[in-house]
Amino acid sequence: MKFFGKTLDAESRTLFRNSSWVFFSNFFSTGLAFLRSIIIARGLGVTIFGNYAVVVAFVGLIQEFLNLNIGTALIRYGAIYQSEKRYDKLTALVRLSVYASLAMAVVSVIIVAVLSRFSYSTFFTEPGLEWFIVGFAAAASITYVNSISRGLLRLHYKFRLSSVIQMIMDVIETLAIAIAVFFFPKDLSIFFTAVILTRFINGFICNALAFWELKSQLLPANESKMELIKPDVRDFRSYVLGNSLGNTLKTLISQGDIVLLRVFASVEQVGFYSVAKKLAYSVLTLSDPLVQSIFPQLSRLLAEKKYPEMRAMLRRITSITILPSIAFLIAAIFLSELIMGIVYGKEYLPAALSFNYFVVGAVLASITFWMLPLVQSLGLIRERLNVYFVTILAGIVLSYLIVPSLQAQGMAMVLLLVNILNLALFGLMADRRMKTIESHLS
Repeated sequence: MKFFGKTLDAESRTLFRNSSWVFFSNFFSTGLAFLRSIIIARGLGVTIFGNYAVVVAFVGLIQEFLNLNIGTALIRYGAIYQSEKRYDKLTALVRLSVYASLAMAVVSVIIVAVLSRFSYSTFFTEPGLEWFIVGFAAAASITYVNSISRGLLRLHYKFRLSSVIQMIMDVIETLAIAIAVFFFPKDLSIFFTAVILTRFINGFICNALAFWELKSQLLPANESKMELIKPDVRDFRSYVLGNSLGNTLKTLISQGDIVLLRVFASVEQVGFYSVAKKLAYSVLTLSDPLVQSIFPQLSRLLAEKKYPEMRAMLRRITSITILPSIAFLIAAIFLSELIMGIVYGKEYLPAALSFNYFVVGAVLASITFWMLPLVQSLGLIRERLNVYFVTILAGIVLSYLIVPSLQAQGMAMVLLLVNILNLALFGLMADRRMKTIESHLS
């Protein structure tokens, strides 16, 4: 640590100090999320848990299509305004972001209400959940505004406060869910009431603390008008929409499987599928920090045209991770029923079949954790969207052919095949772009 402290410049030391809070917060949040999944699955039972999983996926997919993910754009343009000392423009941009996010939040709740009314019997077996679905959508839509608060905190290097807020929110949600499930087991109405109230409370805490922390920067320019940023609005809108579409398609691949499974199978199968996926994909918490760390390093190597060094690095880290990953894979598959029974209970033993496919996918994603950062570093944004469109269509077709007969196990197989196709296409695109660049240089 002393060596790094002496050799790193001030900006790098700031980066590592800020990142340490982000990494700790991520691990803390992931651990509590995993604990919540065990509490919920055991407390609600397979059928009720399946209904809950469908509600979360149903609302999440609809709201993701309308989620502008505006916090990322706010950081990008806010940094420009800060460098120009135009805090009046930053405040105007924040106001525009809040208006846009609130509008999309209202629209998303209305769409969820309409769709749930006309398709309720298709997705849900538990009667009387219509208003809970709408309430859950309203509570979940607060994340639109939370994105702005977190973006502003990161923009002002308030990483510690942002991480602390996230951990507080996770603790509150976990305690509320544990209390609801312990005192009212298998009662989905009480459970949803606790979840909805918790989401509202967490949203209030997140935004109130962010406002209190940043009021000295924002309030002096509170009277600034949005006409100040009118020349930048078009570019801002294009950036927001492009980034939002990419994130939406990624979410559609990672979460749309549950809604698609419910079309072809029962809610019990959704329950088995959800716990198996949650358990297997928990291994990705080990590689997520690496994904965040390797992106700037790949970008630097590409900018310096050190292509042989980059290829050597990727081969090296892949060769290091492949053997322990294979050993973990064999052990997890061999002990899948034992693991599922210990963690979630004997009621969920049928989920072990799906768990095996998810473990293969999770291990594959861990070994190739550098693939998406490489695609982003190479600037293959449009190509990335095209790959997502292809894999989504492939997933729908495969689901139609496989899931009706194999149920949850079939959906897990489809997701594995889609992820393999996704990685293969990403690899081909990246390799082609690399060879093109290298040929021009030579």
